[in-house]
Amino acid sequence: MKLSNWILRVSLIAMVILSFVFTSLIWRNPSRQERRNTSNVQVTTENDPNVKKLEGTVYLPNQVYYTHGGQKQLLMEANANMSRQVRQTMADWHMTKIKTIGKVSSTNYDNYLQQDDSLQLIYQDVMSFKQFEQWYFNKQPKLRASDFHFNRILLNLETGANRLTFINDATRTVYEAKLTNVTTGQLENLVKRRSTKAFPIEEKRLSGNEVAFFTQPIKLQPYAYLMDQQSANYYVSLLMPSKTASNVDAREIGDSTLYTAGSTRRMTADSTTGAIEFENYAAAFPNNGLANFFHATFKGLSALQMTNLSSMRYFQYDASRGSVIYKTYAQGFPIFNADQKGDVTVRYTQTSEEINFSNTNLTVPIPTNQPAQTLPATATVVNQLVAAGYHASQITDILVGYQWTGSSNDQQVVDLQPTYYVEMKGEYRDYQSWLNHSSASSSSAASSQTATPSNDATAGSSSDSGASQ
Repeated sequence: MKLSNWILRVSLIAMVILSFVFTSLIWRNPSRQERRNTSNVQVTTENDPNVKKLEGTVYLPNQVYYTHGGQKQLLMEANANMSRQVRQTMADWHMTKIKTIGKVSSTNYDNYLQQDDSLQLIYQDVMSFKQFEQWYFNKQPKLRASDFHFNRILLNLETGANRLTFINDATRTVYEAKLTNVTTGQLENLVKRRSTKAFPIEEKRLSGNEVAFFTQPIKLQPYAYLMDQQSANYYVSLLMPSKTASNVDAREIGDSTLYTAGSTRRMTADSTTGAIEFENYAAAFPNNGLANFFHATFKGLSALQMTNLSSMRYFQYDASRGSVIYKTYAQGFPIFNADQKGDVTVRYTQTSEEINFSNTNLTVPIPTNQPAQTLPATATVVNQLVAAGYHASQITDILVGYQWTGSSNDQQVVDLQPTYYVEMKGEYRDYQSWLNHSSASSSSAASSQTATPSNDATAGSSSDSGASQ
């Protein structure tokens, strides 16, 4: 009897232990963890008027130039969006007729770029006229014009701003739009106020595209921003259809977790870097032109419901990969990060839609007492790269941006430091990184090639797809 009691007790204890083990395994299962609270995420559809309005903001020109008295300037203002301010003064204008000028000679092209008393709105990469027409002006009547690609808009204030000139720098192709309902008083006052603190620039041609060179050292203020970090569960709820969210399967593979919903949707989240890749095999390729493609990729961007969507800007279109890169901007300059934090890349193939992004993004700026930093003139940076062994013809783009770095005092704060970013071999790096890479990989003698490219020298071939292909 005693033996029977002992056996019974041991059996009961073993069953209790097994119960705890299995319960623990169930609760630790990532698929169970990621199914929790998915119904608490409020999904905003593409029909939300606020999301629709933000599409026009995301596709605003990236920079504004003003030429007066033979001097071209980059207009900007701290804590304000210069391109948005310009649009607000032009919002009630109307385009009534489009005329194709065609490809112009190098001399005529330079004359356009150097027009005195002209305002120039610059896109970082190629833009579709149909996309621009849809979002830039209020109540713009639809024009009977074929779509065309451009990256520069020129408005001559001296001649009364009676037309817009659209220019594709890569092909030197020009189009003109007649304007009506034009009043320039607000715009001229805005330009006058901002030009007093503008940065002098000159444009140099690199790989078939015009690049702004700062002719003097410039001072820029570092900034600090609060971070917004979301769990993978948040994006599962947004990107997986609600009818299949309860059936999402999750598996851990090393430092990543793979989420699948049926055979059409898959998401991979890296717990180390915060990088997330979403794939939708049910998505159709957006045909019918570049404007439709831009709209489709914006739908992918807006589906993430990022708190900083109003700070995102269209940055780059890659026709060969079928992708669009959107970047976070601060104070009118793009933000760069080694782990692509602040970036969203939307890509379409013939079989799927892919969205690459980070679970960490910026929210609001916070006060900082860091002193302004001085950056050298652009030609000085090019000289340093050439002295380090690079050829000027290797440089396809050079621009000022903010480097995203972690704060030493607060993990929820991001420091943004201004620096130059240089594109070579299809990759943007801060110029110090290129210099360090050259020193580490080669001890070859410095190149004797001319440091500053001429405005007439074209390295590489031109294409209608625009800059930074």
